[in-house]
Formats: sequence, structure tokens, C-alpha cells
Amino acid sequence: MGIGSGSAPKNRGTSNLEPIMFLPIHARPTRLTRRTLLLAAAASAALAACGGDDDTVQPPADTETARAAREGVSAGLVGLAVGSVRVDRRDIAVAGRRRLGRAEAIQPGDTFGLGSNTKAMSAAAIAALIDRGVAAWTTPLSQVFPLPAGSPHAAVTLGDLLDHRAGLLAFNGAADDEVRFLSAWAESGQPVPATIAERRHAFATWLLTQAPPGNIVPGRDFFYSNAGYAVAASIVETLAGEPFEALFETVLTRPLGLAGTWHRASMPPAEGAPAGHEGPVDALVVVDPDDETRAADPWLQVLDPAGSWHCTPASYADWLRWHLLAFRGGPSPLAVGYVQRLMNAAPERYAVGWQSVTVPTGRLWMHTGHLGGFMAEVAVAADGSHAAFAVTNTGHMSPDGSSWVLTELDRRLGPIYAQAAG
Repeated sequence: MGIGSGSAPKNRGTSNLEPIMFLPIHARPTRLTRRTLLLAAAASAALAACGGDDDTVQPPADTETARAAREGVSAGLVGLAVGSVRVDRRDIAVAGRRRLGRAEAIQPGDTFGLGSNTKAMSAAAIAALIDRGVAAWTTPLSQVFPLPAGSPHAAVTLGDLLDHRAGLLAFNGAADDEVRFLSAWAESGQPVPATIAERRHAFATWLLTQAPPGNIVPGRDFFYSNAGYAVAASIVETLAGEPFEALFETVLTRPLGLAGTWHRASMPPAEGAPAGHEGPVDALVVVDPDDETRAADPWLQVLDPAGSWHCTPASYADWLRWHLLAFRGGPSPLAVGYVQRLMNAAPERYAVGWQSVTVPTGRLWMHTGHLGGFMAEVAVAADGSHAAFAVTNTGHMSPDGSSWVLTELDRRLGPIYAQAAG
């Protein structure tokens, strides 16, 4: 089995409304669908509603977040955490179980996979390195990688990679990208590089010999690519001389006070933590990789910056709160360049791990994620007034792009959007 598997809706090319999300193995890619965006717009009409005044991680049972968590589990989600966030308050509730067939309940301090919602964090870490002079938004691929003569990627920059405008293969399981890479590497006769930085560089070097998908023009057109975030990580770790994961901790999780870990679908479920589950509502199974999948882990790790971060609901709420503060012009440890890139982005555009969506009440930054039996959904008001999110250890994606899990997250988040704005 390759780096990704399973059929999925095709990448929409130049569309910036329906990017396919990250998902390496045993599940199908998620996307920000028009259904999701329409539901967010409907929810925005109620954003004047009021919420509670407490700042607890697990609010009283009669709050909107607590009801949403319970109702999501009653609808079939194995476990669920939902949260509403304002600068001066956060309400987070959890419900359900860590694993089907076991009695352990989800705890407030449990970690959940964010899937492609990791991308914004990786982009923020890279932006922090840019602010420190390690790289620049305009750093060209040619500064780090040996490009073939006449390469269509010659003018592609680090900023293009983070905005999905580099014209690189998607690596989302929808095509044969993974098989092509693994076959090419096997045919080369080279041993698998020992370090993650070496593996990413080798992967990126091969990737940049491949023609752009379809009629995509690198540096101009939108094409969602998980591989692009691996290339971006390779650039900064090459220039900084440290693995991206170490840089991520130094410039992002430690300064922002975030608690989490990297965990891929090729790794067995961690004891004492929620396990991922995939499938229809009446046929969910625990995501526990087979030997072949585990053997692919060294290459799967290459794609970690695109979607393998797990964190606690409280840490994710803190991450969102830093955005609210920054959007309001307040003090925030987020990189200045990252915040400016969001605030200056054109409407309906994808930028540094976020999709801009305009609704009747204003502008939102949204994203969804799906990784190895986990799904996540988030919306942040661009004016810094509020944010809301949901994370679950349940995943599902049909070949047509529909997902009963995302439908449930949409249903539960509508009232939470309203509560967060109160």
C-alpha cells in the first residue's frame, strides 16, 4: 500500500472553494464542500446569540457545547469535542468513548487528530522562521532543490507552496501519485534515507521532476497538494539545519503553549488516547494499520506537516484565541507575516492553511481535516470576534465526497458558532 489510498473526489484544479484535505491511509480525503460553506452561512445569521460566562474546559451539562457533544455522540460519533472561543472566554465540552468496545470515556485532556487543519499550524511555523530570517515568502524552489532544465516550477516560491499554487501532485489517494513515487524509489535501488529531513529532500527532489497536474500553471493556479507542504517543510529544515518537527516545537507549540504530538495513520493507536474509527455510521471499525501500512511509515512521515498533528481541545482553543487576538490588533505570538497574509488575502481565497469564506455577517476563515479515523472542522471570524471548532475520533468519506461525520459536525457547530459570538 502506498502513501495514500482510496478513491476520492478529484482536486478541483483552479477552484479555491473545494480543496481536498490531507489523508494518508485507510480513509478518504475530506474537502471543504459547498454544503459545509452554505451551512456556515446559515449559522452566521444567528451570531448574535449569547453564551455562558465560564472559562472552564468542561462546562455545565446544560451549555450549548455540552448539548452539542452529547447529541453528536447520540447520532453515532464515537467521541466528540466541541468548543466556542472568544478572546475572554472558551467553552469546551467532550462526550463519547475513546474506542468502540471499551468503556473508557473521552477526557478533556485527550488528543484528537486535526488532519488538514494541521496545515495552518505548519504554515504559521514556517512564517515564524521567515520572520526570523531563515527563509522568505519569495524563496524559490531552485535555491534548495536541483530543478531540471526548463522546469515549470522554476519560479515557484515558498509562499506559493503554502497557498497551494505550486502546481504539485496532490498525494491525497485520489490518483496513483503514491504508487509512482514508491515504484520510482524502488527502481532506483537506493536505500531509504535514515533521517526525516533526508527523506523529505529526496521526496521533494523527485516530486519536482513530475509534470504539473492537468492544465495547472505553477505559481498561478490553485491545486490542493499535501505534497506541497512536505516540500515547504523541506525548504525550511534545509535552510535552518534542523528537522521540521523540531522547528515546529521551537517556533510554534512552545511559544503558543500548545500540547500535542505527531501521530500518523500508519502508527498503531496509542494506549490511553482516543483511537480513530472509520466507516458508515452502522459499520465503524478501529483504524489499526496492517504490517504493509506500518512498513510505509518512513515515507508517510514525510507528509506530517500536511496533516498529522494531534492536540488537546484546550490547546486547539488556545491556538484559535491567538488568531482572535491577532485579528483584533492585540498581542499574539503568531508570526507577523502569517497574520498579515491572512488579513491581506483576497476574498474567497486559500491562504496559509485557511479557506476564506464570505457569509452575510462577514468573513470567516474555515477548514476541515480528516486523518486516519479523525475529523475536524473549524471557523474563525476574520474580525476576531469569535471562533468555533469540533474534533472527533470518527471519520468517513464516500466516493462522491459526502460524509455523514462532516454532516454531524456541521449540525453541531451551527449553534456553537452562535454561542461563540455571544
